[in-house]
Amino acid sequence: FDGPIRVFHSAKVEYYAPSDSCGMGGMHQEVIHANPNYGGSCRFDTVFVSVGDEAEAMNGLLVARVWLLFSYFDPYHSKDVPCALVTWFIHPSDNPERDKDTGMWK
Repeated sequence: FDGPIRVFHSAKVEYYAPSDSCGMGGMHQEVIHANPNYGGSCRFDTVFVSVGDEAEAMNGLLVARVWLLFSYFDPYHSKDVPCALVTWFIHPSDNPERDKDTGMWK
């Protein structure tokens, strides 16, 4: 690959959240930040990522920290491909130890 890569410090996302009281039809908008200089400090947001069947743990969602938002042009399909570099958080089933006071996974 020798084409240009475009880097973005934020991205507006729209998603369906039927249990949220966010208005018409459950649609919701947010901005995801991956900015190394956000008002003098850094801001790297944490997100839910849909990865599978809702019958799985956490309804098919995993948690990740977004470090980089970027895109590149795919000449074979003639379109931009949006991408994100993330760090995945450990799911509770991978680490069954819970804090005795709070009940939260370590």
